[in-house]
Amino acid sequence: MPSRRVTIPALVLLALCILAFLSFRLGNPSARLLPHSPPSSPSSPDFWTWETVSRFRPSPSAASSEPDICDSFPSEILPRVQVVLKIGASEPADRIEAQFATATRCISNLIIVSDHEQELKSHHVHDIIATLPHSYRVDNTVDFEAYEAFYVNHTIKSNATNTNTEKQMTGAKGWKLDRFKFLPMVEYAYEVNPTANWFVFIESDTYVVWDNLFRLLDSYNHHTPLYFGSPSPGRKNKDDETTWFAYGGAGFVLSSAAVQKAVVRKAGANGEFASPSLTEEYQQLAREDCCGDSILGWVLYQKGIKLSGLWPMFNPHPLHGIPFDDKHWCQPVITLHKTLYSDMESLSKYEQQRGQKQPLLYADLIDYHKIGTFEQKTDWDNGDWGGWQEPLESPGHASMAACKAACHDHPECLEYTYDSSGHCVFVRTVRLGGPKTDLPDGNRLSAGWDLEKIANWRNGRQCEKPLWVKPSITRIF
Repeated sequence: MPSRRVTIPALVLLALCILAFLSFRLGNPSARLLPHSPPSSPSSPDFWTWETVSRFRPSPSAASSEPDICDSFPSEILPRVQVVLKIGASEPADRIEAQFATATRCISNLIIVSDHEQELKSHHVHDIIATLPHSYRVDNTVDFEAYEAFYVNHTIKSNATNTNTEKQMTGAKGWKLDRFKFLPMVEYAYEVNPTANWFVFIESDTYVVWDNLFRLLDSYNHHTPLYFGSPSPGRKNKDDETTWFAYGGAGFVLSSAAVQKAVVRKAGANGEFASPSLTEEYQQLAREDCCGDSILGWVLYQKGIKLSGLWPMFNPHPLHGIPFDDKHWCQPVITLHKTLYSDMESLSKYEQQRGQKQPLLYADLIDYHKIGTFEQKTDWDNGDWGGWQEPLESPGHASMAACKAACHDHPECLEYTYDSSGHCVFVRTVRLGGPKTDLPDGNRLSAGWDLEKIANWRNGRQCEKPLWVKPSITRIF
């Protein structure tokens, strides 16, 4: 068969096509970036395995049995990380004392906001309610009557000797005031330290693993508007989609860019403020909503700042209630909520003795609890979170021994709680739980742990690297 002759015009056309293709490939930024920016896969991990470095220094008192964590605390970064502690007159004193049994006592520039003015542990407590515009109180005596009554005696000391006034500042009335603190405390924190890179907000019963928090913040750009915390569902937007806010009890973090975007006011031609403050602008919302964390979350959303959910690193669970499972294992612990005074003090000491060479993981806390060294506890409940009961005809309901045997035979059960009234509860996570003695009719609870199954479960889950979870509002508490 004769060969086909290639004409000169055809060669020219081919050359032009090649040049056009190369020009497109070399000149199109998207084409150049494609090999380096593949689309995320649904199966891609929802965590990073960062190699982080501790800000804490080796403690000079490490050889002592009771090293002081402030010896190693990185005080030099405090101007860049502004911490705000929110408290209230209605809180038990031991909850506030608990914070100062931890490394929080090392934070020299700590801002404390409350609903009364006082001095506390060498810190001045700022009455943030007093900064609210007077219009907040107009036609709103119900929310502010406890606050007004508290100041009849002017000082916290005289208040403690006046039973009537003390009652007025406890319980629900003190809680009602709490929601009004969130917006002004963000504004106040920025006013006090406008050059900070990060703003960290905690409550009196929030336990913070400061080493892990500093590692996290070192891994993000504070020039990006960021809002970290444990996601809770908030208001619906105009498209009927759920928005999310950071649950206040687990603490939350705002980057400098986020705070500036929220609080900086526009100026007019003569330098006058041409827009209201955040607290003024959202006064009606603060009146209507029940909760300050929800209010702040919606305000930030309105300002274009969406929550970056970092649960379980920011965790509403208390220390004794952590359900150890795959979601609570190789992840670093940053905060815990509803932490008792004794827990704060002992966990802080554990951190000191352990050191900060590696991030504190949930897997470390199972050793802190010494789970695996005891098999049963009387007057104890480890099944009040995530427990389930087998059908009533199950033989496990017959006795504590039967409950133990039934749990051992069930493939998903790792521990159990038996109610002496005849109910066996299985638990598929590993939890310490806590004392339970207030049952009616003289009933008692007894908790048990299947040590063999727990050991096998642990042996199959070695943490090679910390799993720093990526922001998500689908992975929630």
